[in-house]
This record gives sequence, structure tokens and C-alpha cells, in this order.
Amino acid sequence: MKLVITSLFILTLSGCKTSSSEPIPSTPTDTSELTQTLKQQPTIDGQFQVLYDRFDHTLDRSESLTGPDENNDGIRDDIENLINLLQVTEPVRNAIKQNARYFQKNLYHDWGDDSDENVVKAWRMGDEYEKVLACKNYAGISARDSGNIAKTLTALTYNTKARTMTYLSYNRLQDGAFCVALQAEAQYCE
Repeated sequence: MKLVITSLFILTLSGCKTSSSEPIPSTPTDTSELTQTLKQQPTIDGQFQVLYDRFDHTLDRSESLTGPDENNDGIRDDIENLINLLQVTEPVRNAIKQNARYFQKNLYHDWGDDSDENVVKAWRMGDEYEKVLACKNYAGISARDSGNIAKTLTALTYNTKARTMTYLSYNRLQDGAFCVALQAEAQYCE
């Protein structure tokens, strides 16, 4: 059921378009109306919603499964631009980037078959998410905002049919996986 709801959420967001023609700034500016609007949001996910509303037309919807990553940091450039606009502390920004990098990572693998090797790889990759959660908790992101940020990053990352299908294949291989919550410690932050 959770998989179906997540899939519908992803597909809904990937089809949304706005008529905004405002170019996305590459770096935040403290003097802009946008910065003030972002600072007024009570949650980080609220900031993401403002950014998506204004800049969804800048999201990469190319045929490339992984999309552009000019600086090779494991985060698609368009998503990294949105993260860089967030009005948050650097530890929080880094935790969000770690989350985005985690979601992007499975797009670099072929999950097309149910081999034992792919199942093990998917489970190990899934274990890495525990570090993401521990880091977000260590950075002071509330549990509710952390979950909402993850949902938003999921929708932004898997915003084409091919990306969604890869995510669903990866997710299917994790059936039966379990996790152990890690303590909120700096060692889990990248």
C-alpha cells in the first residue's frame, strides 16, 4: 500500500507544471524576495514546496536515467540547486544532500532481474538509509520534517517514467528487508 501511495505521489508531481518563467538562481541571495519567503516557512519541506512551485520547470526531465551531475557529487544538478537555495544551516543542508545522494544512487544500477546478487545489493543500499536518518536526526531535523523531506526528494528524484520504474524495481527487491535505527551521531553524516 505504501508503495502504491508513493508511486502515485511521484507520478502526480512529475506531471505538474507551472507557468513560471523565473530562472532558478544558482546560489541563494539574502536580499531577494525568495529568500524572505523561504525564511518564513515553518518547515524545510515548506521551503521545498515554495521552490517546487516556482521552479518545477527547471527540473531535469531528460531521457537520462541519472540526469546531469556536473560536479560528480552524486546529486542531480537541478535538485542540488534547490537544496542550495534552502535557508538552513550547513549541517542541515549537508544532511539533506546526503538524503538526495542516497535516492539518486539506485539510478546507477540495473535492477531488472530478481537475482540474489541484486537482492543483496538492494538490501545493502537500503541499509545506507539508516545513516541518512541518523544524520538528519543529528542535524536537528524533526522526525516529521525528515519524513516529508524524504517524500519530496523522492518525488523530485524519480520525476520521469524511467526513473520511477527503476525506483520501483529497486524497491521491490527490498521486500523482506528490515532495519535497525542508528543513534543520532556525527559519524553517520557524510
